[in-house]
Amino acid sequence: MATRKAHATARRASGIGLPDSPEGSNGCQVGDLFHLLGKTHVLDILHVFTGEGSGPRRFVELQAQLSMSPNTLSDRLKDLVGAGLLSRTAYNEIPPRVDYEATAKAVDLQPVFLTLREWAEKHNLKPEPPKVVVAAG
Repeated sequence: MATRKAHATARRASGIGLPDSPEGSNGCQVGDLFHLLGKTHVLDILHVFTGEGSGPRRFVELQAQLSMSPNTLSDRLKDLVGAGLLSRTAYNEIPPRVDYEATAKAVDLQPVFLTLREWAEKHNLKPEPPKVVVAAG
């Protein structure tokens, strides 16, 4: 576990910025990105921030909109802030207020998500039915 944390810290220091990258990724930034995007609820969270009507959101807003447990949402927001896809702004108010907002890096993913959606609509990921060949004879 200590090795994984040290590895993740070294990767963040190197500028890649994706928290908790798997040790086997060998610095593949695309693999690191897919690892982050593949985590449960990450795409749902990014959709909230990069879709129409996006803007700063508070934790309780996100939790209500996404119907997520507070621990999972907190973990995913930390991952996305650590990767530079969201910014976190804490206000010195009582009660405390924290806003999350998409960064330019997250907004730049919009065309990628659109292309992936178009691909998914064109190509069905369900298995093709087996081909049956009947021999004449």
